[in-house]
This record gives sequence, C-alpha cells and structure tokens, in this order.
Amino acid sequence: MAADEPRPCEHLAIDGAIRDDARARLRSIRGHVDGILRMLDRDDVYCVDALKQIKAVNGALAKTGDLILRGHLKHHVTTAHERGDEDAIVAELMDVLKYR
Repeated sequence: MAADEPRPCEHLAIDGAIRDDARARLRSIRGHVDGILRMLDRDDVYCVDALKQIKAVNGALAKTGDLILRGHLKHHVTTAHERGDEDAIVAELMDVLKYR
C-alpha cells in the first residue's frame, strides 16, 4: 500500500486497555534503550553484555507487537465480515505480516 493511499480500515482503533499496556511496555523499553546508550558511553563495556541488552529490547518490542496484533485479530479481524470489509482487513494484515 502506498503511503498516500488511505488505510482501508482507518475507522478502527486500538482497544484502550491494549493501548495503555503497549504504552507502558514502550516506556519500559525506552528506559532499557537509554540504559544501552549509557553502557556504550563507557569504555569498559563488554560486547556480549551490550548484545544481551539489545536482544532483550528486541524481545520486548516483539511482545508489544504481539499484544497489538492479538488485539487486532480479536477486535477487528473477527468482526470484519459483519462490517463488510473482510477483503480490506485481509489485505492490510497481509501487508503488515510480511514485515514480521
């Protein structure tokens, strides 16, 4: 989908509880990234220690993505037929999943 094309399901929003959970997770991740940056400011940091922290951030980001995906599936994909936008939802989901 081109950047200038409207999203087929732009009237759908992230569930509030999921949004709050994702926001909290991302704030925590931001703190971990800041910690990695502080590690890299030091001359005595071992490469593997930095890599472990980066791996932890990647895992936390993946879990946050899974949380939002699960909410999308539960709240939007399962109801697409009722709204009559199942083709748009499937196309949009396939587009997102190619990056996972």
